[in-house]
Amino acid sequence: MQGHMEQLDMEIAQIVEQSREGQILLSIPPISPMFAAAILAAVGHIANFEDVGHLKSYFGWAPKRAQTGISFDRASLTKGGTRPMKKVMYLIAWKAITSDTEWASLYKRLVPRLCSYDEKTQTYKGKGKAIGHVIGRLIGLMYTLLRQDYERLSHLPPGAEPPEPVLYDPELHKQHRTGHYRPIRKEQATNRIVQVEPPGSIRASWELEASWRYSQCAHASRNAEQAMPPGPTLGWGW
Repeated sequence: MQGHMEQLDMEIAQIVEQSREGQILLSIPPISPMFAAAILAAVGHIANFEDVGHLKSYFGWAPKRAQTGISFDRASLTKGGTRPMKKVMYLIAWKAITSDTEWASLYKRLVPRLCSYDEKTQTYKGKGKAIGHVIGRLIGLMYTLLRQDYERLSHLPPGAEPPEPVLYDPELHKQHRTGHYRPIRKEQATNRIVQVEPPGSIRASWELEASWRYSQCAHASRNAEQAMPPGPTLGWGW
């Protein structure tokens, strides 16, 4: 039985490693072949999710904030989502923060900011907030890389050779943390045609419109005087 399970794990790992989506997920340090297989089996296709918020909700890691006045009192997770994927993402995040990765550095920076410090035990309480933040970042990274690869493939002409998938780059992640981040997707400026008239033509058009309005008013006034019947003579010599 144990040998059969090991053989099955090897076959699953081979399938994941040969797929584009599997290669993308495996490039993220804490994700193993079995974790990647679980994610791909749950997601199916990244086009099923309109944005990263829908993917977080499906995984059960979408934040819900309670607000009163102008400040947020507390934040919690939504009750929806699939329970197995919620556990899988927690295991991935726990593996990430206990290994030498950028996610561990992020977790160490978030704990003093998001957690309360207990003077008696000399420890921080509520570390689940920091773990939830790391999980949200992981889901966002997975969605970005998978969605970008899907859009690149969808714009290829028929019969074209697909390019290599864009994988997770730890150096780019480190640059993001140090403030030298360059976005993966570069927004191209759209060209717009704006017709600008010279000042002389604008002034001429204003003068032409004013002359036309004046002529119309004068014409209407003459027509009104001609149509008016003669009034009675007052006899006062006026």
